[in-house]
Amino acid sequence: MKKILITFSCIAALHCFSCNSILEVKPASQITNQVYWQNEDDFSAYLNGIYQLYRTQMNDLSFGDDRSDSYVQGSLPRFSAYWSQVINAGNSKDWTPYYSVIGHVNLLLKQMDGFNFANQTVKNRTRAEALCLRASMYFYMAKIWGDVPLTLDAIVDENVPLLERKPVADVFKQVFTDLDAAIAAFPEAGYVDKNRFSKPAAYATKADAKMWTAKVLNGGAADFNDALTAIAEVEKSGVSLLPSFRNIFVSTNKKNAEIIFSLYFNRNETGGDMYSRNALPLINYSGTATNAADLPLVKEPGNAQAAYAVSPALLALINKFPNDTRKDVSYIWELQGTKQLVAWPNKFRGTVYAEDRIADDDVIVYRLADILLLKAEALTALGRSADALVELNKVRKRAGVADFTATDKLVLEKEILDERGRELFHENKRWWDLVRFHKGGTINVYDVVPNLKGKTTPLYWPIATRVMALNSKIKQTEGY
Repeated sequence: MKKILITFSCIAALHCFSCNSILEVKPASQITNQVYWQNEDDFSAYLNGIYQLYRTQMNDLSFGDDRSDSYVQGSLPRFSAYWSQVINAGNSKDWTPYYSVIGHVNLLLKQMDGFNFANQTVKNRTRAEALCLRASMYFYMAKIWGDVPLTLDAIVDENVPLLERKPVADVFKQVFTDLDAAIAAFPEAGYVDKNRFSKPAAYATKADAKMWTAKVLNGGAADFNDALTAIAEVEKSGVSLLPSFRNIFVSTNKKNAEIIFSLYFNRNETGGDMYSRNALPLINYSGTATNAADLPLVKEPGNAQAAYAVSPALLALINKFPNDTRKDVSYIWELQGTKQLVAWPNKFRGTVYAEDRIADDDVIVYRLADILLLKAEALTALGRSADALVELNKVRKRAGVADFTATDKLVLEKEILDERGRELFHENKRWWDLVRFHKGGTINVYDVVPNLKGKTTPLYWPIATRVMALNSKIKQTEGY
């Protein structure tokens, strides 16, 4: 199926196995399993359902850029405790949705083992995509909480295990095991559909995870080199930088040549609730702007939040170079006369329909510029500054920015972080970049993020009170 459309039978199956958490699970019955898994289409439908659950988690700024320096309040107050950095067990989200994805993957993989597929290519691709989904979820959870429970079992009866948190190093070991198995299983070297995991997307995920373990878990040179090996495979997959930065984000140009992996949105399927909805201005607040015709205005409050405006720190970063072609794409000022009122994110403007604008852009998980900047970061860490400059300047050239030439390691690392801030603003990358460069010694994130200044809030999140209450084996994150 080209789009992630959920069939009735798949919805039924997913409801039968609804992981409320690793601690509170409604297991699928053995009878349901015997009835449901009848043909190859059942596996495809079930996988599509897992993608929908996965997309919901990846379409969320709460565990990403809410904690960064990217945003300030727009017209309406909508920020979370994460943005204010006043986080505790009582206001923290729990990990229920992530274990839902993992639980469904585990069940799918278990059922595949005993099923005779007529088409081995379909089986291999389905297995590979499922392994990537599990690896990506564990990678995401490890970045959020560090140590997390680790399970590969399908839960199909009332014997739900109460699991303790495993060391984050063990979690990443499983991430790489799954990714390597997926890479080996994919029947195609390239892309079947960029809205689904592929071998290049698996390599991109591996590169990203290796950069994290290299810096955050002190994996060092071995992990940096592993990241470079994975990046080389991505570069061979046929992706290229688009000549125009603007064209990456045009709603009629989804899955373009720069995209490695994105998550599909369609108004009729989802209601148009991509995360940019948080940053779209409402006509009843911004409709009198002098440049109202140029703003991505939304009529109905249900279709926009008018909450996330661009912070002064990111405006300064994006505006550093006068000729940078990314500026007008990244944000747009709301004006009254010549007075600048609010700087709205402008990358994901949604689609204008007859009755209203809807935030139905794809969520971009990986694109080539992101991977090239990771490559520059890894090369710099390995002392290969000249090679790093080549990759950094590929991205700058497209933006009309002069080549960077400094080779001092700390100076170059800081510039790569800044370049990622300019290039990837509003793509839910900034917080993770800040943490990674903090752990690598380039910056002190407590000095960079305004709401962290003067605080000792840990960078990992607390375990939610509800989770702790359900399982005495779960120990609270250090610092909470």
